[in-house]
Amino acid sequence: MLPSPTSPAQATAAPSRSSPVQPSVPQTSLGTAAAQSNNLVLSADRSSLRSGESVLLRATATTSVTGTPTAIEIFDQTTGTLAGACMQSSRCMVGYSAPAGVHSFSAFITPPDAKAPATGPTIRSNAVQASWLGVSVTASAPSVVGPGKPVTLTASSTLEVRSLGSVLMFWDNTAGKRLTFCGNGTSCSTTVNASVAGAHEVVVYVAKTANDAPPAAVNNAKDYAYPTWLSVYLEATTTDPVVGGLVNITATANADLTNTPWSLGILDHNGKLVDKPCKSGSTCHARVTLAGGQPPTFSAVIGAPSAPVNATTTAGQLLINVAARAPLLNIQARSSVVQPSRTLWGVDSCKPITGDATGASGLYPQVDAYLGKPDFWGRYLTTTYNCPGLSADEVAAAAHHQMGILPIYNDYDCSAVAGYFTGTGYAANAVAAAVSLGIPKGTVLVIDIEPPGPYCSGGIDAPFIVGWHDAILAGNYSPGYYGDMTYGSTFETAWCNAVSEIKNTVTGSYLWSFEPSLLGGYTKRSAPGFAPNHVGCVGNVFAWQYELSSGATPDVDHDQALSQMPLWYP
Repeated sequence: MLPSPTSPAQATAAPSRSSPVQPSVPQTSLGTAAAQSNNLVLSADRSSLRSGESVLLRATATTSVTGTPTAIEIFDQTTGTLAGACMQSSRCMVGYSAPAGVHSFSAFITPPDAKAPATGPTIRSNAVQASWLGVSVTASAPSVVGPGKPVTLTASSTLEVRSLGSVLMFWDNTAGKRLTFCGNGTSCSTTVNASVAGAHEVVVYVAKTANDAPPAAVNNAKDYAYPTWLSVYLEATTTDPVVGGLVNITATANADLTNTPWSLGILDHNGKLVDKPCKSGSTCHARVTLAGGQPPTFSAVIGAPSAPVNATTTAGQLLINVAARAPLLNIQARSSVVQPSRTLWGVDSCKPITGDATGASGLYPQVDAYLGKPDFWGRYLTTTYNCPGLSADEVAAAAHHQMGILPIYNDYDCSAVAGYFTGTGYAANAVAAAVSLGIPKGTVLVIDIEPPGPYCSGGIDAPFIVGWHDAILAGNYSPGYYGDMTYGSTFETAWCNAVSEIKNTVTGSYLWSFEPSLLGGYTKRSAPGFAPNHVGCVGNVFAWQYELSSGATPDVDHDQALSQMPLWYP
């Protein structure tokens, strides 16, 4: 039987397009083939840039990504950083700055992502490169040497400076002068030397011309070197300058020797090491017992240690103690020869020393009984806050017991320690108080610079230090400073700034350090060796407050002072 004819209604209902046909390969594999119809080109407006400048990257496709699930993305392939992304149009532009060096860039048409695509249906552009200027400097080893010895500095640039129309410049910031420059290439070297000890800050930078000094033409590309010429300072003190007495010796270098070839050693009058040399840090301590014969003298040197012995052999085990005190070689710096100074032991207090002319009452008998007979006593020249000023009875008691007085000035706002004329004003008041008390000319008058805290801002500056110095000297007294002498402290920074600006700041000045502050319940007999923190520039510390009272009985701070400090002996 023949089939029935299809009705018109059934024909109309039939689909108007063919049924979809699934491909015989994965759809994702067709992306690359489709990409052939779309090209992506990346360009940069320049390839060499100064530090801080931006390159303009432009990615151009033959078709737009508007309305598609993809974007044009530009990546810094060197760092893996997304430089920019555009979700519309067929172009994408971005300004981009990168760290010094050569950076490679590529653009992609890809689903948006913060990471450059590794696989998948993407279109990748050509690669372009851009180079940013960078400068570095290295110093020959060692860069810490004795005065008169050379140090070679070598600068490197990531770009050929001639192509930038610039020069590679060495500038000594410490001396304020140009050292040398190179007008082509990516490397430049110079040898520097100094006859005087100290560290020099040398900056290397790319300048527009050989006549440009920083910061006029530094293109944000610079690096620093710090060649240092060594010096060593030695102090030796004793509380008992007789046979059997102990001498405390401290040698201080002007640089940390830890990562250098050098060690710091202390020598006796025969030129022999009194103890093992010190390899780390900038200080070396020794304690020596005084013997009979000629007066003892000591010196310090910085040099190279002898070759180490092989301690695994029998001979090495026998020699190891001898080698530990073998003479230092290739001496770089030497201190002057010193004889031990007598160290005076004393105290300072807010409260009066005593209330009568013989010192039979008050703090004096307590200190004498519990701690020992003080060689000197620090007291305020004028009444300040709850601390009364020095009285006639106290002066008489000091004379009765042959005790020195260390005059301190603190009658001021301890937060207001800035400015030259502030310093001279305080000094004028201190001199007037000293004259009224009958303190002889030449005696040290100490300004009390308290540490920063809730009661004092501690904002001391160099002009204040110079002002106090000048006015105290003009009054025919000796300027003194009580403060934190630790390297990098507020006072130390201001002091070193004053010294660098006006060299004669140190003339006739005496420093009194309250750091380090120790715990231990010391007495005069058990007092530590004289070892205050020292400033990192020119300036000698003559006194040390090594222990605070904290309200103890007797309520006094503990101090030491070198006998060279001009105290007042009524």
